[in-house]
Amino acid sequence: REQSPFVSARGSRGDVSFAIATLVGDAGEAEDTVDMVVDAVDRAGETDEFDISVGGDASIASESSRVVEEDFAFALQLNLPITLLLLLLAFGALVAAFVPLALGLGAITIALGVLALVSQAYPLAETYSEMVLLMGLATGIDYSLFIITRYRSERAAGHTTEDAIVVASGTSGKAVVFAGITVLLAISGMFLVDNVIFSSLAIAAMTVVAIAVVISATLLPALLAILGDNVNRWGLGFLHRRHGESGGIWGRISDFVLARPVTVTVVTLTGLLALALPVVTFNLGFNGNKALPDAVDAKRALTALENNFTLGLTSPAMVLVDPGQDQNIFGSGIQTSTDEFLGLVERETASATNGDAPYGSPVQTEVNDSGNTELIRIPINADTGDEQAIRAVEHLRDDLVPRAFPDQPPDVLVTGATAGNIDFRENILAKTPFVIAFVVALTFVTLLVVFRSIVIPIKAVVLNGLSVCAAYGLLVLVFQEGLFLEGVLDFKATGIIESWLPLFLFSVLFGLSMDYHMFVMGRIKEAHERGASTDESIATGIKATAGTITSAAAIMVAVALIFAFTRNIALKQFGFGLAAAIFIDATVIRSILLPATMKLLGPRNWYLPSWLQWLPDIRMEE
Repeated sequence: REQSPFVSARGSRGDVSFAIATLVGDAGEAEDTVDMVVDAVDRAGETDEFDISVGGDASIASESSRVVEEDFAFALQLNLPITLLLLLLAFGALVAAFVPLALGLGAITIALGVLALVSQAYPLAETYSEMVLLMGLATGIDYSLFIITRYRSERAAGHTTEDAIVVASGTSGKAVVFAGITVLLAISGMFLVDNVIFSSLAIAAMTVVAIAVVISATLLPALLAILGDNVNRWGLGFLHRRHGESGGIWGRISDFVLARPVTVTVVTLTGLLALALPVVTFNLGFNGNKALPDAVDAKRALTALENNFTLGLTSPAMVLVDPGQDQNIFGSGIQTSTDEFLGLVERETASATNGDAPYGSPVQTEVNDSGNTELIRIPINADTGDEQAIRAVEHLRDDLVPRAFPDQPPDVLVTGATAGNIDFRENILAKTPFVIAFVVALTFVTLLVVFRSIVIPIKAVVLNGLSVCAAYGLLVLVFQEGLFLEGVLDFKATGIIESWLPLFLFSVLFGLSMDYHMFVMGRIKEAHERGASTDESIATGIKATAGTITSAAAIMVAVALIFAFTRNIALKQFGFGLAAAIFIDATVIRSILLPATMKLLGPRNWYLPSWLQWLPDIRMEE
């Protein structure tokens, strides 16, 4: 189903050739129909006389989508038993472990149904279901974990089933609601990017998080009322652990931290800042076709193209010449400018005497049936994500097009995969300050209202920023510099961090990390409201939540880390960055730096200026 005749060429040694076929329809339709071309090539390649393979935007997209779907299916199959095991370790009982997992899967199922309806009115990016899976497992399970843990604790303290449910809902349940609201507000910052992919993922994440909060606040208490003490049935004694008031190992760590707050704060801040330091070398871009996993068969064709012709044949720069209203592309002035432009490109096209030129051959031209638009395809001698490709497109836009077309009209636009990458990155960089300001402001206001303190939200924003920056630093060290984990994660560092990743991670992490902060601070405030001193409140809150935070973080890290073992480099970076940030946040930030800084601040933690005294007093007691 080609739109124009095949364009073919032969390598300089005569032993390699290629043919370019243009598929009808848009990119999505081409991805669906390219399988017919791939099947035909496979049949032709059954002979032993020569090797033949297909590589291009449509075939790469089709095969990459298949690899991603396979990896996500594998991740889900692996996530479920790992999550169940972690829940068994947390609760020591099968029923208690199954309830959060069932509710998490329920939130995912309901969210997918809701989003299927939403997609009828608002087109969603294909990857939205993966976001639902990730956020549904992370938040749905963790929220249930917080409430069930508090319920079991109250029952163990001698409260009746009804009273235990009331206490759990009025304390941990309240913290879950406010944590969920914070997550929703943080993720809503993605809409400011004004990009359909970011908006789709934001809608998906917000939908499943909202459903997880509703389920935790309504269905879960009802289930606990039905189950009662049966929630502890099928207990596994060898897994059962009770930390009591000591908080286990984290309780001992908190005692050490509270006894030496200055030393702990200085050492921890120094370590986090050292981890964050590589952020200044961030190289944001796109890992192009060369970064494709070996499981993508089209990679063989790309390798052959790069070795014998140019990799830019698969994703050329496309120059669109529009002569203007009621004008014809065949006008003498426009044709003169077009010929001059083609001449300029030809002088910078690779040849035997000019091997380092930015452009390749053949340059293709095509005029539409109406004769009012001309398309010029210019191969670039680099992969779409390489700096050489970016410079080549910028050279077309900034130098060659203005020189050949000094007058307007015609309107001459340069597009293509590399040009799209450039524009996307510039849009991300331009919107980043607004997204960060939006997310930080909403988080600050939410914490200000919940805790009636101006110190707590300031400290929370700073601590969250530290954990995010430390995760960014690890991303740079591992994926940009290629240190430590190339063999473990099975990848080759490209020197590039995906340009969408830092902002996307920031929105997700700033919301998710507030889950732990809200839970810990809620317990600290609860003790403070009962008359305990600041030091006693800190010790009580940290020790009472240490085991739950550890289990919740382990589940989130496991869910995220599995994505670091997928075959797509972008998913690897996302999974690793998310897992690293959650691990740092739940251990270093919440269990060490938070209590140390609160100890140093003392009663000032609860400072609220007189001009904010009108804020409502939201008590964390039941």
